Amino acid sequence: MFFTLSDVTLLAKRVKLTPRAISEELRGWHWNEPPLLHSSSTYLGVSDLTNGYCETGRFAYLKHKGVKPEAIKGANDLHYVYAEAVQGVKRLIYEEGDRVTGGRLQTLMTDEFYRVVRNVVDPERAKVMWDHVVNIYTAEVDKYRSRLFLTRDSLVSLVVPFHVEYPIDGSLVGLQNNIRADAFVPMVPLVAEMKTGRPRRAHELALAGYSLALESQFEVPIDFGYLCYVTVDKGVFTTCRLVQVSDPLRNEFLETRDRAVEAIDNDLDPGMPKRCDDSCPFLNHCNSPGSTGAKG
Repeated sequence: MFFTLSDVTLLAKRVKLTPRAISEELRGWHWNEPPLLHSSSTYLGVSDLTNGYCETGRFAYLKHKGVKPEAIKGANDLHYVYAEAVQGVKRLIYEEGDRVTGGRLQTLMTDEFYRVVRNVVDPERAKVMWDHVVNIYTAEVDKYRSRLFLTRDSLVSLVVPFHVEYPIDGSLVGLQNNIRADAFVPMVPLVAEMKTGRPRRAHELALAGYSLALESQFEVPIDFGYLCYVTVDKGVFTTCRLVQVSDPLRNEFLETRDRAVEAIDNDLDPGMPKRCDDSCPFLNHCNSPGSTGAKG
């Protein structure tokens, strides 16, 4: 998730050398044909389908029926800090131009943190994440700034060779028109997701959803995703892996989409799973006496 140009170069080589066989009918640009065809007026978010909270799909059903999920305190802090830090580095390089150095960027980003920290629940963990991002990209600034004839835009593309909170129109494949991937590396191309909880199979499905949406919008193949689990304590620890967006993964995502849409359109409550996830924001609703969901 903290991609440098060296990281991107290595990932591009790995992707090129990795065999893949993806069926033409499962490419996003075939959005107007089965099995991608979406004939409903219901459009879903990728996270509605792939958060891994509920194996029956009741999460998506309840959300789209207007039930309000409980806010999970600090749940999005690290994603927010990560995105703000990466965007802050880019913006300050543009603003500083020829004056920018790693040291100056470090000082300016320290000032930026005081704005960001007002919006987080756990300032200590936020500062660890912030410093991790800043240390990586200030070093990259010093690595590339001495090159001749670099414009500000060129320097930014060398220092931070990816986009955060990348907007995608997923409406052609039954997703909302404003879905956002955590990161997108256009040179590979590669969609990336950052997760802070325990590993779940559903997280791989998210990569399939974003890849299908990108293929439908731009008609370029997205064969791989990058799934990164991040733990923040005294430091930032990452476990990341390249995931092939294969036929089985694409089919499973499409089946998940279709089941959720059918339940919503026909007002058929999918019921509760055999075991509720402790971190599900609908946990109290589903286990309340008035809930209509049936266990099992």
